[in-house]
Amino acid sequence: MMNYDELDLLELFYSEGESLTGNNGDGTFLYKRESGEFSLTVFLYSYEEQINIYLKYQDNDLCSTILKGITALVRTDSYLKIMKKDNEVGRIYFGEYFKIRINVDRCQ
Repeated sequence: MMNYDELDLLELFYSEGESLTGNNGDGTFLYKRESGEFSLTVFLYSYEEQINIYLKYQDNDLCSTILKGITALVRTDSYLKIMKKDNEVGRIYFGEYFKIRINVDRCQ
């Protein structure tokens, strides 16, 4: 199961996660935040240890990725670190603009 602090996600996304199934106990949530014409959407599947990340600009897809085997999401200031065991496999920066970095070599 993926570990994360709901309060940290609330502070980064400015809203609570929305259950994808209507059952908060199943660990599937949608988090979304907009900044200007950019939109960041993250789907969390905590029991499956998977997150899906989508970044759009003016309703046009800029990037998307599916990361599996994710064991934790850790907030550090304005960053959300994406962890696979003890390795940081990516991070999302929440500022005026969103920045997403994925370490492909550590995802495998």
